[in-house]
Amino acid sequence: MALRKSNWQGFAAALLVVTMLLAGCGGTGGSSASSGGKQVIKLGDMQWQTIWINNAIAGFIIEKGYGYPVQTVTVTTPIMQVSLEKGDLDVALEIWTGNMMDWYTRVTESGKVLDLGKVMDRTTQGWYVPTYVVKGDPERGIAPMAPDLKSVEDLKRYAQLFADPEDPGKGRLISCITGWDCANVNRVKLHAYGLAGLYNVQEPGSSGALDAAIAGAYQRGQPLLTYYWEPTWLMGALDMILLEEPPYTEECWALVRQGVAGEIPLDQTPPEAGCAFEDAPVIKGVHPSLKERAPEVVAFLEKMMIPTATLNQIANYMEENEAEADEAALWFFANYPALWRAWLPDDVAERVEEALTESGVSLR
Repeated sequence: MALRKSNWQGFAAALLVVTMLLAGCGGTGGSSASSGGKQVIKLGDMQWQTIWINNAIAGFIIEKGYGYPVQTVTVTTPIMQVSLEKGDLDVALEIWTGNMMDWYTRVTESGKVLDLGKVMDRTTQGWYVPTYVVKGDPERGIAPMAPDLKSVEDLKRYAQLFADPEDPGKGRLISCITGWDCANVNRVKLHAYGLAGLYNVQEPGSSGALDAAIAGAYQRGQPLLTYYWEPTWLMGALDMILLEEPPYTEECWALVRQGVAGEIPLDQTPPEAGCAFEDAPVIKGVHPSLKERAPEVVAFLEKMMIPTATLNQIANYMEENEAEADEAALWFFANYPALWRAWLPDDVAERVEEALTESGVSLR
């Protein structure tokens, strides 16, 4: 299965690799020169699926279109932060600002890291139902089960539809992974929405168990209420609807955090603690030295943005075909030529096309 943002595997190995890398670079803010005179551009690999995809796409363009050698360096998020700020990494294509706002604000306001804009148009997390629950699926012989289900407020009428197999008198929300922060957030929100007495919460023990529970119910055409997030391969594989919630506000989220911290007892959670997760931007960050030595690459990165729905499809291609990120990048180039050509000057796009042809890719 694809890695998720919280699955930090191989920390010790990554730390060793990056320690050696930093020692070799000496923290000068520049990368070693290649034999062709252009310096290596180092991309941070924080070890989840969409960063693999984005790195593979950007790396191919930087190498084939602009002629710079590219090195992908495995790092954890904390090491990425230190390395990018020092200049030992040149690029981090996915900085999840909502998870590191204090650091992000400090380094961008001080000019130690340049914010090149969003790398995807949205990041979504919340409560989903299969589309067939609302609209049916004639091809599978599934009639609409809840044609007016649009929001979390509507769930008060549908507890029996989403019945818990182990407690049929209540509905069931398949929630976030045990131990993840979102599991606690979902419990607070369930109380805020007045659903705690109507629904039980099931927290899978792993991302694999969560995916299996969702995919199994979907394949059987069963009603399903679940937490999930995007971009992910599963959202590319399945047709799901995100239920509407009151919009995110800082005031609401302050109450959510109080509930998670235990400062507000769950059974005293106020309705004002019910709102959507924040859609915090995921941005591309580069060290300022890259703009000095490769301004054309920075200009390309500023334009590079892959819609979340498209990332879902690329990730799903990886899963269905057991493909590596490099293969998925070639699939992207073949299937979305208008998107990536818009990022590039004509001469660069032509060089990328020539490289794709040499790789056996036929553009649509």
